[in-house]
Amino acid sequence: MLDSPPLIIETVAVCTDVYVIMCYYQNETQILFKENPVLFFIKKISTIFLLVLFILPAATNATQAEAEFLSNVAKQYMLAQFTNKDVDKKYVVKVAKLDPNRDYGGKCSGYLTAELQNPEIKKSNVVRITCSRKENPYVINIPVTVSVLRASVVAASNIQRGNVITSSMVEDTFVNENTTAASIINDKNQIIGSKAKKDIRAGEQFKISDITLIAKGDIVTIEASSKNLYIKTQGIALEEGKLNDTIQVRNTKTNKIVTGIVEGPGIVRVIF
Repeated sequence: MLDSPPLIIETVAVCTDVYVIMCYYQNETQILFKENPVLFFIKKISTIFLLVLFILPAATNATQAEAEFLSNVAKQYMLAQFTNKDVDKKYVVKVAKLDPNRDYGGKCSGYLTAELQNPEIKKSNVVRITCSRKENPYVINIPVTVSVLRASVVAASNIQRGNVITSSMVEDTFVNENTTAASIINDKNQIIGSKAKKDIRAGEQFKISDITLIAKGDIVTIEASSKNLYIKTQGIALEEGKLNDTIQVRNTKTNKIVTGIVEGPGIVRVIF
């Protein structure tokens, strides 16, 4: 062993994807592996030891950053396939987790392209990212899932059976379109003022069967229309009715019983 001051090897800087290893000896700073008085000592250090201490941390940081970068490329490429013209629709893109310890080939500025493996967009897709540089080109396929969210109306709080639903009890949100059935009501005007037929939990969508727009004995508005005539008067519901139900109501002015369609809370339309 050379009779010399203690050798200190440490990481002092990060230059893009690699660490710079420096040797401090006799108050001088020298780059590792250049000719210096302690080169013999450096060579005696185990190659594995150097690999563990210096090379692996650099590779781990580099490949983790590459994995995050490639994931973001796949996500942004997928989102770019959709337009934002439909305000009642949103898209959520989730990228499969990439191995942060894998060597993805380093940066590929100016040579990176992305495309769908299958041009038809489905729930499950694969984005193919290609690095076409001459040296160390690579291709990676990244699984991506797409969820379509549609505007909907849900309960803002828990609603008990029999409660009249007020405006503070409903809110606008977006839900997965796969959970939106034909029986779902998305018009607040058809919900506010109705009565809950069952307990409705916060965040739950309103189904036609969940609410009663008109209860038997309710005072309702009767609207009658034809091509050249429009009549609006009051009546009493003779039976309960949900949205689009056909019910009988009694006209309070003429005492006649008419049949109409439930169009909203307390509204029955009669068509001549």
